Amino acid sequence: MKTWRTSNGTTIQRLPAGGSHSFLIRTGNHAFLVDTGRRIMLKMLLKQIHHAGARKIDYLILTHTHFDHAENAASLKERFGLRIIVHESEAALLKKGENPLVAGTIAPTRLLGWLFARTQFLFRYRAVEPDILAGREFDLTPLGISGHILHTPGHTQGSVSVIIENEIALVGDALFGMFPGSVFPPFGQNVSQMIESWGLLAGTGCKVFLPAHGGERSLDLLRNQYRKHAGR
Repeated sequence: MKTWRTSNGTTIQRLPAGGSHSFLIRTGNHAFLVDTGRRIMLKMLLKQIHHAGARKIDYLILTHTHFDHAENAASLKERFGLRIIVHESEAALLKKGENPLVAGTIAPTRLLGWLFARTQFLFRYRAVEPDILAGREFDLTPLGISGHILHTPGHTQGSVSVIIENEIALVGDALFGMFPGSVFPPFGQNVSQMIESWGLLAGTGCKVFLPAHGGERSLDLLRNQYRKHAGR
């Protein structure tokens, strides 16, 4: 369970949850969870939350509504009484337990994207009602954490990133951390929009970027990838 800490003492702990990470953010008496992992990993996720010392979760932020990020949202809401925050453009999908469709962005994943579009009903999850809808930006300060939610579309239309104190960004699938020297996600809805979102992330002031898949990415790498793919 790797931990990052901001200069003001906010802690961010990575909770591996079956190939897709969740993140626990704590500051003062407040605890936020970002994404939920797969249903088969729910017991492991709860165990990790307990071992981290969190006895309650106030809010769940979903970076988007794919099954590997939102599959446990309903169960966690029942268990903790937490409030769910999601981008307004994917609220209807969460209410139905449905996935945003994506295509493969690189040659090896194009067939997988095609198959997912035709079998995505197999990946439906328990529907749940969101409590708070985010737009282009959503200030988290009134909820007890110094940070904001930034709309970073491209992987899906409603993809968001969580910016903590302009130091650390939790980016969901806006960036991928599994391929050396790359941040390019293997799936997405709109590649040009995704690259524009990289520019937004590079301008936040954050130095550390934590994807839901793989390891952390640096600002230098993000800038290099942005210049390469945006042709700048």
